[in-house]
Amino acid sequence: MRAGDVSSGSAQLAKAAERLEVAWQQTREHWNDTNSLAFEQEEILPLLHAVKLTIESTQLYGSVVRKAQHACDPDAYDQSKY
Repeated sequence: MRAGDVSSGSAQLAKAAERLEVAWQQTREHWNDTNSLAFEQEEILPLLHAVKLTIESTQLYGSVVRKAQHACDPDAYDQSKY
């Protein structure tokens, strides 16, 4: 992973969240009572929401870093000059 590259970490996080969702759905097939619903509401859903926000934030950060790297690159081709 290059310095400033957050896409691979973000992709790993997204895959982990997908695995969690699948595992949770499989668990719910066998554990389906008020406690499981409370666990889902208090733990699973907030965690998945936080992961979603983190992925969105890292994508935005990655975009900003790429723009900064391009702006600082003395060899970058600037079409506005031509």
